Amino acid sequence: MKKKTWMMFILVGMLLIGMANLVYGFSAKDNHMEVIVQEGETLWDLASLYHEEAGMSTQELLFYIQKENNLESAVVYPGDPIQIPINQ
Repeated sequence: MKKKTWMMFILVGMLLIGMANLVYGFSAKDNHMEVIVQEGETLWDLASLYHEEAGMSTQELLFYIQKENNLESAVVYPGDPIQIPINQ
C-alpha cells in the first residue's frame, strides 16, 4: 500500500512540474520586442545589437530570430518587422 502511495505522489509531482514548465515556456515567449529593419541593417547587426538583452550569444540570437520569425534565410529588407526576445 505504501509503495502505491509513493508512486502516486511521484506521478503527481512530475505532472505538476511538467505543467509549470509549459506555463513558463508560454509566458517566456511573450517577452519580445518588435524591431523594424532599417536601411543597410542585417540580421547579424540586429543580433549583435540585442544579444545581451536576449541573454544569448550573437549567433544563438541570429538563429532564434530566423526560427521565430519564420525566415527561410538571413536576408531581411528595410521595413520588415522582426520579433526579438528580451529577458526581464
